Amino acid sequence: MRFRRRGFTLIELLTTLALIGLLVSLLLPAVQMAREAARRTQCRNHLKQIGLALHLYHDSNNVFPINYGMGAYNETNRGASWLPRLLPHLDQAPLYSSVRWGEPLTQPDNDLVAKTVIGVFLCPSDVHGNGIMPNRRNSNDPRAVTNYKACLGSNWEWGSSAPSMSSAGRNANQTNGLEHCNGFLCRAGDTPPQTTRLGDILDGTSSTFAVGEAVPEWTWHTWWYGFNASTATCAVRLNSWHRPETSLSDWFENYSFSSRHTGGGHFLMVDGSVRFISENISHYVYRDVATIQGSESIGEF
Repeated sequence: MRFRRRGFTLIELLTTLALIGLLVSLLLPAVQMAREAARRTQCRNHLKQIGLALHLYHDSNNVFPINYGMGAYNETNRGASWLPRLLPHLDQAPLYSSVRWGEPLTQPDNDLVAKTVIGVFLCPSDVHGNGIMPNRRNSNDPRAVTNYKACLGSNWEWGSSAPSMSSAGRNANQTNGLEHCNGFLCRAGDTPPQTTRLGDILDGTSSTFAVGEAVPEWTWHTWWYGFNASTATCAVRLNSWHRPETSLSDWFENYSFSSRHTGGGHFLMVDGSVRFISENISHYVYRDVATIQGSESIGEF
């Protein structure tokens, strides 16, 4: 007996297409969530690698890397951020050997280094093209960006979050959180760099921020080689800065931590562990975890 294949009617075809569309709409959020979960895991791993590199550097030098500026706030500055010093511990020894320490960005080798994209410095949940962005502060040219910046602490004398300071520990009663910070690493653009050793972390290495996330698209003070582009403050609330690119220059408010992850951002603690911090964390607690010698009573966070 032979059977003839019956064709789809228009109604059946439309119903089938509607069911397919429904299945896609149900599956797509799950796929997106799975992809974001994978990106979060990779972001955590990047911070863990940076944490390991920080400790390997400390093991070799008995001090964490410094961040410093030398000269005018432009491409003639002869300083560098803390990140280039970690390159040998991040499988980037040849690039590290290319750095001409004490020479400006106008030096061809340094110019090339500062335009080199380093994958471990980038959060996979962020979108920044090929890892190089224009409008980077203190540089005339586009520069390779970073999503990870060292924690200045919580003292601050500018913008809506000022004044903020701690009454104990490093640079007590100081509000200049750039040059005289109370956190893990100061900017040191106008003053000699202040060194940090493990023994200086009196508040506990597991409860003190070392490095946190930032979004280069929201502030021009974000590129990995620049001394004035690789630190951020906790005086300003986490993820409080979501503004259009026209506000890139408002450093009073955007010299802070931010993330593309929903609900918060990752932070590397001084002991090398990584924690996801909710953007709804108490601002008092957030600031307290940012200091290294404040002797605050923090509790759970």
